[in-house]
Amino acid sequence: MTEYEKFKTLLEYFVAHLEFCVTDQKVGDGYNRYIRDIKNFNRSGQGHKGQNIQNQIKEWESYTNGDICININPTVYKGRGCYLNWEDTAINVNALWDNDTIVGLKIVKDSYPISNAKDVVSYSIQDLGLLDNNPPNENLKVFFDRFNELIIQWNEKQKSIQEMKQIQPYIDLLKSTKNIILTGAPGTGKTFLAKEIAKQMIGVKTDEELEESGQFNFVQFHPSYDYTDFVEGLRPTQPDENGNIGFELKDGVFKEFCKKALEGRIDNFENSWNNLLNLVRDNLAKKQLTKIGSWEYSLSTKDSLKYSSIDTPSGYTFTITKQNVYNAYQDKKARPSGAFQKEMEEVVKFMKKNCGLKNYQQVKASQNKNYIFVIDEINRGEISKIFGELFFSIDPGYRGEKGRVQTQYANLIDKEDAFKDGFYVPENVHIIGTMNDIDRSVESFDFAMRRRFTWIEITAEQSAENMNLPEEIKVKMRSLNKKISSIEGLNSSYHIGGAYFLDSEGNAISEDKMDDVWKLRLRPLLKEYLRGMPDSENLLNDLKGVYGVKENDKTTSKSGEQNDNDNDETEQ
Repeated sequence: MTEYEKFKTLLEYFVAHLEFCVTDQKVGDGYNRYIRDIKNFNRSGQGHKGQNIQNQIKEWESYTNGDICININPTVYKGRGCYLNWEDTAINVNALWDNDTIVGLKIVKDSYPISNAKDVVSYSIQDLGLLDNNPPNENLKVFFDRFNELIIQWNEKQKSIQEMKQIQPYIDLLKSTKNIILTGAPGTGKTFLAKEIAKQMIGVKTDEELEESGQFNFVQFHPSYDYTDFVEGLRPTQPDENGNIGFELKDGVFKEFCKKALEGRIDNFENSWNNLLNLVRDNLAKKQLTKIGSWEYSLSTKDSLKYSSIDTPSGYTFTITKQNVYNAYQDKKARPSGAFQKEMEEVVKFMKKNCGLKNYQQVKASQNKNYIFVIDEINRGEISKIFGELFFSIDPGYRGEKGRVQTQYANLIDKEDAFKDGFYVPENVHIIGTMNDIDRSVESFDFAMRRRFTWIEITAEQSAENMNLPEEIKVKMRSLNKKISSIEGLNSSYHIGGAYFLDSEGNAISEDKMDDVWKLRLRPLLKEYLRGMPDSENLLNDLKGVYGVKENDKTTSKSGEQNDNDNDETEQ
């Protein structure tokens, strides 16, 4: 029986039930088909409370997205207290009466309290084809689809609420401490959780919205990462038309992010400016200048636009900096003197038309926008080399201007720069770091930096909950991790996290793929954990047994017993 067929039968029963309760007439197709043969017939009851009346629709109650309950109030059979509803919701089907006959059905949402009820759609009994002995017609399918859409929306909302409840403690902690580090065994979803926290704090739902929000940035530390990448440093410029290469002060990713948070801007100016410079460079490679407004431009050695009139008697040269154009973009004076304002505004117009520049949005201070900066694998970088004097500024107790410091290149900072008087981390910037417990570089993590972060362990058990893994996978994880903890030299830092049981779409692996998870994901990892232990082969086989691999391996040990040794084809 399809869900349409099941739903049609349920509606027919609902109509027959109510009409019999009102008329007490033991006649008609509905009575004969659905009511007559029920022993111990329950006229009334609350199916959503598990009362006996629910047994009378047992065959037709379950659907892909939920169960439907029948609820009959004996005092007023024709009232709103008689309805079908998706279990645990206020999404109902109510009857429409004409005297003692039901003439139609309607879907109602938000029916509790009744004063909030909103009609969604209604159809006549005839239009729905009830009791016509035919397959479900198009009207009935539309009726069910609309009813089904409402439960899907409800389920998604409840899922979001549940996820919010799980994440809220982390959000509260991050808001109060400014800096947190999520630590735990591999595969416990620390990076995933960091992004989920960011989404909730920023107020977006998808990864795409997060990236486009302008309030989020993500970096991954590694041994070569340094101060110039993170804070500021001198970078070589592209050759100008004469082939000259210079150096200019460039903001690092964190300083640029803090400027966004400080100025409260949501824009893509940085990317658009780079697009403009690349366009000018491409034209220069063709030995052409770039016309913007009435002027033609090349580049200076500092990645600024340069207008030159060397072929005229004045021999005049003029440079437009990124900050000049950004000021004009914000409808401010491009230069304190107001000179060449029109030319700067022409550049902004050109960037909007040709470089993808979006309209500027100024965020009011009262909105208190959250800016989230995620540092993945934070322990893999040389912390003191990357942060430098920012150890002081990121301290939760010194956020804002009271934490102002002079950076290493302070003497080269432009007078129009937001941090011309010293750099500080705005109070609306929050930092989330992630790290694996078993990474050797954890032990060398700078103690001065440790105390500036609140450390939160994400256990394998928590990861399974955060990822909504089914119970059968949780059981396997618990058994495997319990066995891992029993091995001398291993502990909870070596537990298997929930991410190992997710597919590429982020969904739980199906039951028929569980052996593949062992062979391709878990066994190679566990072999590394056990490497060098005197009884590693037997220990690995013990773990395999606890996991419950169904398919036998083809490899054999020296004694002829099957085991997980290095001869398996999947690891050659």
